[in-house]
Amino acid sequence: MKNIYLIGMPSSGKSTLGKELARNLGYSFTDMDKLIETREQKTISEIFSNQGEAHFRELEKKTLHGFQPDQSMVIATGGGVPCFHDNMQFIKNNGLSVFLNVELDDLAKRLYKAQGNNRPLLDKSQSEEAVIASIKKTYEERLPFYKQADIQVDGEINVSQLLWLIDQYMPV
Repeated sequence: MKNIYLIGMPSSGKSTLGKELARNLGYSFTDMDKLIETREQKTISEIFSNQGEAHFRELEKKTLHGFQPDQSMVIATGGGVPCFHDNMQFIKNNGLSVFLNVELDDLAKRLYKAQGNNRPLLDKSQSEEAVIASIKKTYEERLPFYKQADIQVDGEINVSQLLWLIDQYMPV
């Protein structure tokens, strides 16, 4: 069966919802950031610090392009994956894409609270207002890529609702 790619901003719930979705579908689940960290034996923040964002984006592309179509996988992509190289086109050509669109204020609060949790693009020394402004700017830059998803859902969707939508788009 087709792979399902979950896309959206960091802290939008891709991994949490993805695990539950995979379990309900009988699919395997992969978190791309965790896979990269395991392969590189470094955290995402360490990769950013030591080798830079360009290197990290290449690792993302290589990881994404390593997934074969029709493997019955739910894949939680990193927040920036769809926005670099030809990644969004790859996702669309090789599976079903689902954009988890969390309301900006909720997203900003989640990200500000999780600043210490391996978020390399957030400056941990900034004020809450500065972090929120940065998140909003990143969201606006990424939105044109996210909106290319096959299915766009509110970030508060539950797995039952998402299963129904997926079934409408792609009977499993």
